[in-house]
Parts: sequence; C-alpha cells; structure tokens
Amino acid sequence: MHNKNILIGGLIAIVVVMVSGYAAFATQLNINGTANITSSWNVAFDTTQTSAYTPTTGLSGATAPTGSIAFTDDQTANLTANLNQPGDKIVFTLTVKNTGNLKAKLEAPTLTGTSCTVSDLTCTSASGHIKFTVTNPTPTSIAATTGTATITVTAEYPNTTVEEASTESASIKVSLNATQDTSA
Repeated sequence: MHNKNILIGGLIAIVVVMVSGYAAFATQLNINGTANITSSWNVAFDTTQTSAYTPTTGLSGATAPTGSIAFTDDQTANLTANLNQPGDKIVFTLTVKNTGNLKAKLEAPTLTGTSCTVSDLTCTSASGHIKFTVTNPTPTSIAATTGTATITVTAEYPNTTVEEASTESASIKVSLNATQDTSA
C-alpha cells in the first residue's frame, strides 16, 4: 500500500508540474497597431500621344496614308490605318509608362482585330490589303516611377500590282499585358 501511495503522490506531483508549466507558457499575445501598404501599381499607355505615327507614301506624288490612335482606356489602344496604294505604310509608336512604385515586366500585347484576322503578332484585313505587325514591348522590364517602353505597330499595304490599288481602312486593338517584375 505504501508503494501505491508513493506512486499516486508521484503522479499528482507530475500533473501539478505540468499544469504549472502550461500556465507559465500559456500567455496571451496582443498585437496592437496599424500596417500601411505604400506600393502603387500604374502601368499604362501614355494616352496623351494620340497622333504618334509616321506615314510613308508608296508612290511618289500620291495621297499620303493617314492613321489615328484612340484609347478605350489606359490599357487598350485602338489604331486605324487608311492606306491608298501598294507600298503605303504607317508606323505607330505606343508609349507605355510606369508611374507606380513597382517595377513592371511587359509581355507580348494582346491583339484584337476589329476589321482584320489576328495571328500571333500580325493582323491582316479581310481584303488582304492591310497588314498590321506588332512588336513586343522594348524594353520588356521598366523601372518604377519613371520607366517607359515602346510598342511599334506597322500597318502596310503589301506590294501588289497598281491595278489592284484601292483605298483601304482597317483597325486593330492593342492591349497591355504587364505584371510585377520581381527580379533583382
């Protein structure tokens, strides 16, 4: 019986030590305060540049081609080319700017043909007389706050015979694809 009492007493002592140890380590942690996020994301087309294009006339003395740039929002540019004869070309320059404070990585833009069929980074009009070719952004990584890149869109009237010449119009939408650049 004496051994039983010692065993019971030992078990009770162990339980008391465990309860005391748990009480000593089980404290409540209270964190008070506020956290502020100071990052901003703003990668967009420079919508102030609505006439950034260079026309080239295919035949000397002929009517020069015309074009226009309009923006649906700061992420989508609508480009229209009016070409008159073979050899006509318009080169549009779209400027992408980063005014946020996070570095940006630019991917190939998304094209939507409103009057042309899209394939990779080209878009050909239904008549086949206007072909848009779009470049990837250069550079593909732009710094925070002041970084810029350009996307070039070339609309051209392929060199065909002059007898086939007729004034053509076609449009394309170019949309940005940007993500945060986490590289060092």
